[in-house]
Amino acid sequence: MLDNGGTHPNLTKSCTTVSDPFAGTLPTPASSTCTYSNVNVNGGTYTASPGVYCGWMNLNSAPTINFQPGVYVIKGGGVNVNGGTWNGTGVTFYFPDTSYIQFNGTVKLNISAPTTGTYANLLMYEATGLSKSSFSMNATNGATMTGLLYLLSRQLTLNSGASVTSNSLTMVLDTLIVNTVNWTLDSSAKSIAASGSSSSTAGVYLQK
Repeated sequence: MLDNGGTHPNLTKSCTTVSDPFAGTLPTPASSTCTYSNVNVNGGTYTASPGVYCGWMNLNSAPTINFQPGVYVIKGGGVNVNGGTWNGTGVTFYFPDTSYIQFNGTVKLNISAPTTGTYANLLMYEATGLSKSSFSMNATNGATMTGLLYLLSRQLTLNSGASVTSNSLTMVLDTLIVNTVNWTLDSSAKSIAASGSSSSTAGVYLQK
């Protein structure tokens, strides 16, 4: 982890490592058939439905995106977010390949994972065995996220101006870089047990 400033008072570094508690336990959504391809949204309000999103989804001119509950598979490209607001309760984002979400400009996130069912507490996660790649959040206008971020191959960067607030967020990453970030974090229902203890920690598990 690289800590380049900001406020994150409950972040403890140089902890004893633990084994990945989620390896081999997460479901694999169907992703062979594209439901939507190369979606473009320019401002306004857009209601997104669960399905397999192929190619690039470009969200321009700060739209408000309302995600209906369900699983969103992002493959063969990613989501380019240029401002706006995301709202979604009971949503899961799955990456079967090195596709990613690029948050640019000022974005406000209000997204939470399902609380029951097959994808309970899974907010964002990926397939196993992916090559390493980047995943960035730039200057978010407040991010309230609930659930597990299982992005084992990703080098997550929270850039200057990002504000991440969550009462229940657990992250499993390759690396984490925070650049002048205000961050409040507690563990999600899918928490990580502290090494040598049955208690849970506000979890960030780094592969290296």
